[in-house]
Amino acid sequence: MSDKEELGVVLAAGGWPPLDWLEEHPELWEHLEAEAEHISAQVQDWPRTHETDPLGAEMERLAQDVRHQGDYRVVEVGYHRYARPSLKEAVERAIARGCRRVVVVPTALDGGMDMPGLIATIQEQHPDVEIVFAGPPFDRQRYADLIVHQVERHMAAPLPAEAGVLRLHSLPAGETGQVVHLIGGRDLVSRLATLGFTPGAEVTMVQNYGHGPVIVAIRGTRIALGRGEAGKVRVRPLDRPLHAGRRHARRSRGWRTPHPTP
Repeated sequence: MSDKEELGVVLAAGGWPPLDWLEEHPELWEHLEAEAEHISAQVQDWPRTHETDPLGAEMERLAQDVRHQGDYRVVEVGYHRYARPSLKEAVERAIARGCRRVVVVPTALDGGMDMPGLIATIQEQHPDVEIVFAGPPFDRQRYADLIVHQVERHMAAPLPAEAGVLRLHSLPAGETGQVVHLIGGRDLVSRLATLGFTPGAEVTMVQNYGHGPVIVAIRGTRIALGRGEAGKVRVRPLDRPLHAGRRHARRSRGWRTPHPTP
């Protein structure tokens, strides 16, 4: 299997009650909303830093990017709950800065379902300003492009360096690592284990050009692996001199690299 065949992507969404449920249970929904507002009032004025409120920090950076990319004079961030400024405060800040038209854009694909009523209330309080709610539906293709970009970026990212564990295809030629574990489907894991890639086994990288297949030495045998297969083997590099790994690779049997180490 390729990396993508074994990849699962989960789209995390906030969710929203069905409209007919809201119609049938208005009192319960009002109670839940009141509870949420009560909690929000408790935390929205809590002192924050970029470390304790990473979402707020990211929203500030996003606002700056939108301001520069769109060449907009005024871009404010407003929070529905749990932080300040509130959505109403953010709209009023824009009005105070001379804006006669304010476009409110939710930052989540499933966001803003309960915002139209709030926007309508703000509009009533500011009849001389046009307030536009730019909510769903959104351009799904652009969202899909963003999601695919995020998935691809994280697929390409190396494992955390602090863990000391690498994908086998990240091991430089001449270096040796110890197999930690295998990932993938049952058939692939079984095949790799049969070839000798079991936890604790030492494997030396014989040939690795940074793309395409790799050749490794394990348990006295040289084996060629596709790059995707090698990515399923997790290894911890061993602290040993480079030349020792090369001597070990020369002693192994089987496959021969077209560029032998002198």
